[in-house]
Amino acid sequence: MITEKGERTRQHFIKTSAVLFNLKGYSGTSISDILNTSGYSKGALYRTFKDKDELSIEAFKFNLSVIQKALNEIVLKEKTAIEKLLAIPRFYRNNLLDKIMLGGCPILNTSIEADDTHEELNSLVNSAFSQWNTSIEKIIESGQETGEFKNSLNAKEISNYMIAVIEGTIAMSKSFKDRNLMKTNMTLLEQYLLQIV
Repeated sequence: MITEKGERTRQHFIKTSAVLFNLKGYSGTSISDILNTSGYSKGALYRTFKDKDELSIEAFKFNLSVIQKALNEIVLKEKTAIEKLLAIPRFYRNNLLDKIMLGGCPILNTSIEADDTHEELNSLVNSAFSQWNTSIEKIIESGQETGEFKNSLNAKEISNYMIAVIEGTIAMSKSFKDRNLMKTNMTLLEQYLLQIV
């Protein structure tokens, strides 16, 4: 059974490592980095986690929960399906991701690093993309039920397209260090969504 102190230590390792992993990558973050940032000893780390892989999985889950919570709060404030759908590109256009998470999108960062190197992390990334797809599809299907959206719309195709535009723009804007690219592409995505509904 984990004690209260043990759980505090566990959460501290997860939160401090989550930032490091998202900024430097999983392979780019050393045990020394984790220990220096956390302020704990190597013994405390290995009493809490089996290895760095176990910690990296928990850190990814933590980062994912932060971004999902922030995005869901923005979407759920809206009343109509179209407003909910438009809230997604608005979240990224307004750089809310950068304000809540150092290093950018943990899904994108982890997908690039883990696709061929870390099967369990890659599986978690796939699950994250699937959950995101499903949530967008539900918004579209809800809009179809209320008559806001055309019944001919393919919710899965639109969801896939939205995520691809968002994640591709994040990658490009990071590579070119150009925040205006995000603003431009998210505005174009909003215009596209308004045209097709």
